Amino acid sequence: MAVCHYRTPSNYRNKGPLLRRASGKEEFPSMGMLRFAVRRLLLSVPTLFGLLVITFLLTNYLPGDPLARLLGDRAGSNPEIVAAYKAQWGLDQPLYVQFTRYIGNLLSGNLGQSTLSRRGVAEDLLNFLPATIELTVCAIVVAGVLGLLLGIVAALFHRRWPDLVVRGVALIASGVPVFWMALISLQVLYLRFGWLPGPEGRLGRGMSAPSDITGAYTVDALLTGDWAVFADAVYHLILPAIVLGLFFLGLLARITRASMLEALQAPYVVTARSKGISGVGLIRVHVLPNALIPTVTVLGLAVGGLLSGAVMTETVFSWPGVGRYAVDAARALDFQAVLGVTLVIGVIYVLTNAVVDILYAALDPRIRLGG
Repeated sequence: MAVCHYRTPSNYRNKGPLLRRASGKEEFPSMGMLRFAVRRLLLSVPTLFGLLVITFLLTNYLPGDPLARLLGDRAGSNPEIVAAYKAQWGLDQPLYVQFTRYIGNLLSGNLGQSTLSRRGVAEDLLNFLPATIELTVCAIVVAGVLGLLLGIVAALFHRRWPDLVVRGVALIASGVPVFWMALISLQVLYLRFGWLPGPEGRLGRGMSAPSDITGAYTVDALLTGDWAVFADAVYHLILPAIVLGLFFLGLLARITRASMLEALQAPYVVTARSKGISGVGLIRVHVLPNALIPTVTVLGLAVGGLLSGAVMTETVFSWPGVGRYAVDAARALDFQAVLGVTLVIGVIYVLTNAVVDILYAALDPRIRLGG
């Protein structure tokens, strides 16, 4: 009978609650975890700066004149009016001066002014971001819960009919474009059967928004005890959340199935079975903790993917979130708003990946010890 032995990296030796380096310095594991987390977060800063530089250059070199769209044909043909507007928006300065000014404003919390809404971009994002976060969180819950369950079922019934059904569902879910699935779901579930609401936004007609506390209607309705608004908000969330989360549901189911099958064949699982451990205890204690590490990766990537997929979903379902705001800003050549949306989504995406790496280190100490 084979026995699996765990070996720590060579530069660490186990000494009770402490870790001893080869140099003789001792430290608590929590200190190593904290240092790893700080280092990982600091590495996110250059990534965000590079994203900002690329987005700034792309928005300035894209074809189209934002002033021509803003002023119209008559005012746009007047050189004095054009020069005045360029001076007002800082477009008469060299590109490096515009970028330096934008970074300075950004460090002070100023994301610029939207030429479309005539409000500050930060104010617009604060108004639209809660709707996107609410939709994205619901989509992650749908994809996470159903994807994990389907992947576990497929692995436990390997090469039997539940496995075949799950693999078919996962293949279809991860292979269909978001916008196509949104249109088909509206055609079937809204127009044909009337089971779920259509592109009405976050609430139905005749319903008033709850008191603005967090901006998420479901949370605000719960905090104020408005159960009618809560039920209506959940009702309008069901279809867009399912459509948005379907792609990662399929991907998560496939990843969970593969990692579960690998864990079920590992030597420590064979040893546990030989000792009489089976059933739920075997899956919960010995299989799932090791199978969840690849799943954490997919969930981290899901946040960025869902935010990008929210652009199409919010447009189809008339959802007043950041995705729809970005589409309207791009159509109007509102570069300040496009930069603001890109920066916010980039920050969320980069920080999420940093949190995923930190969770890796928490699940597997060899990652932070080797780093």
